[in-house]
Amino acid sequence: MQEDKKQRMISGARDLGRAVKDDVAGFVLLCADAVFAVVLLASGFNFLALPALVLALVDALAMFVRTVKGKDIGVFVYAAFFVTYASIFAYFLIWGADAFGRRLWWNAVLCFFPVALVAVIPLVKKHAALRLAKFFVPVLLILAFATSAVYALFMSLRARPTVERLWEGHDAYLDSVSARRKGSPNVLVILMDDMAYADISAYSYKSPEAATIDTPNIDSLADGGVMMDNFYAASPVCSPSRFSMLTGRYSSRGYLDNVVFPTVVDSDPWSPTHFFGPYQFLGNVDGILGDEITFAEVLQAAGYDTSLIGKWNLGDYGEYLPTEQGFDYFYGSYYVNDMTPYNWVRDTGEGHPDGASHEEVRTHAENLDQSMSTKLFTEELLGTIKSSVDAGNAFCSVYATPWPHYPIFSDNNGNGQGDASDDSYIDCIEEFDRELGKVLDYLRSTPDEVNGGTLYDNTLIIFTSDNGPGREGAAGALRGRKNTTFEGGMKVPLIASYPAGGIGGADGESTLSVNYSDGMTAEYATTRIESSSMMFDLFTTILSLCGVTDGEGNVLLPSDRIVDGVDLSALWRGEIAADAPVHDALFYQKKGKTQAIQLIGVEVDGHKYDFKYFDRVQSENSAFFDQYYNNYLFNLDLDPIEGYNISMKYPDIAEKLAQELDEFRAEVAANRRGKL
Repeated sequence: MQEDKKQRMISGARDLGRAVKDDVAGFVLLCADAVFAVVLLASGFNFLALPALVLALVDALAMFVRTVKGKDIGVFVYAAFFVTYASIFAYFLIWGADAFGRRLWWNAVLCFFPVALVAVIPLVKKHAALRLAKFFVPVLLILAFATSAVYALFMSLRARPTVERLWEGHDAYLDSVSARRKGSPNVLVILMDDMAYADISAYSYKSPEAATIDTPNIDSLADGGVMMDNFYAASPVCSPSRFSMLTGRYSSRGYLDNVVFPTVVDSDPWSPTHFFGPYQFLGNVDGILGDEITFAEVLQAAGYDTSLIGKWNLGDYGEYLPTEQGFDYFYGSYYVNDMTPYNWVRDTGEGHPDGASHEEVRTHAENLDQSMSTKLFTEELLGTIKSSVDAGNAFCSVYATPWPHYPIFSDNNGNGQGDASDDSYIDCIEEFDRELGKVLDYLRSTPDEVNGGTLYDNTLIIFTSDNGPGREGAAGALRGRKNTTFEGGMKVPLIASYPAGGIGGADGESTLSVNYSDGMTAEYATTRIESSSMMFDLFTTILSLCGVTDGEGNVLLPSDRIVDGVDLSALWRGEIAADAPVHDALFYQKKGKTQAIQLIGVEVDGHKYDFKYFDRVQSENSAFFDQYYNNYLFNLDLDPIEGYNISMKYPDIAEKLAQELDEFRAEVAANRRGKL
């Protein structure tokens, strides 16, 4: 008995050896597919799922070529095809982020046709007449190839993140947040999209007295408030910068290295952008991770009503949704206004397993005309604020307008609907300003029944932009634009107002005179702040001004992670000098790479200056797009437009900044999540 078993094994091995010898190519193909399947299932990396399907297409093509040449397909090639499909199906069941039921039926449907078509080929070859088999087998293989291609078009690449998670610290910190203290302000953050540093009257590159764009309502926030002259976005593109504003951290700590695109698989309109995420974000990240802590979550835990109106652009499912990131209410689009799809939803975090109601309020087709966006978003914002006020609750609202991101639309005082031919960049911003005036008028005219004064007095209002200008917009004399880490792509305006909170102290106060095109002149008593700061400082500053502090009066911050943002409240209140440094250094990141450093307060000849350094950066000049600048050093105090490299004059400073840059890169590489 034992001898018979041994003989069968020897015979089987000989048969396998002969089969391998007869079809070496097919055996190699099977081995390659099997190894890839193991890597796919073991690693969980979603960017490998599409290449796996490409392997299935190669297998189908190999079968077709052999059939056309009159050769036997071979058991190894058959096996390679089925192994590949089995691994793809198993991958999405194990690692997929969609609901299990959807993963099961969606991928079963997509797998069924190519697998069934190939599986039936041996039956056709066995039972059909030779002439019919020669016709039907190639047809079946063509259909298998075509249905595999259909799978590629409609596969969902959503997968569970493989990165280190920080849930324990997230939950513990939010549990430690105390209820809102009496006198803590409401919060309104107004975030523009791709608006340049010099696009509003108060920051006009021509001077406020000769401004190109009229923005009296935005400018009025500076009256009794502060204007920051050296405030930086955390990234030259939107999603990473928004991440930093919400979390107080460099975007690389959240693996959010670039713009977040739709992950939705939809044939009408078809969105190829669902392939983008896996190839630009590591670790299956599709947006802002749920274990990040946003200022909205903190204020929600303190008892605020929280809402976000407008553009999200930080993920479109599961833990990435705004209603999973501390916002009780979301109205707007998950996406950018030039993406497909671009629809609007109303989410309350109820009625759906992934934490959102997903009530569609405007379809992609309806949003082909976006001329009513400013009016509709402003109405929604005002209604949301009024609801909180009427209920006697404090509010934290983020108004993330889609403007002036391209494509440009405006209502042109009621005459622009259905006609974008006369919609200009200037119209778009001026219309936004007029509509914002309705919100500010309401706040200024409505008594605060709890704290006295008006709602405006007791509301912290912050106005800024997510990055520098895209196609249009004026960055003044600053070098570079959106998607570059030169100053023009990173420096943005910031105006803050909170009258009852002492924003706008005496130190640095000046008169801002603005002339508007209608002949009106306005003068605002504002405080100009020269100190350099970055978008992530808003997280810490908002918590500080809202009284989220520990027993010693310090800002209460998470203890398990690095928070890069610092508290600007002393600077805004004039308790320290307007040019007092609040950071030792700022780092400029793009696509997950740290490209430059600004080292603050470097002493040269008895004076302190802020220096900026690139060790290597691609030219922003389209004529030299293939060239890189090396060892570039700028004195931002004397040369804010980065016009003159002085590394050869100050090699010691260049070397020091290069060392600081390398050390930060190494720190991020070693501790990507910024875990303490």
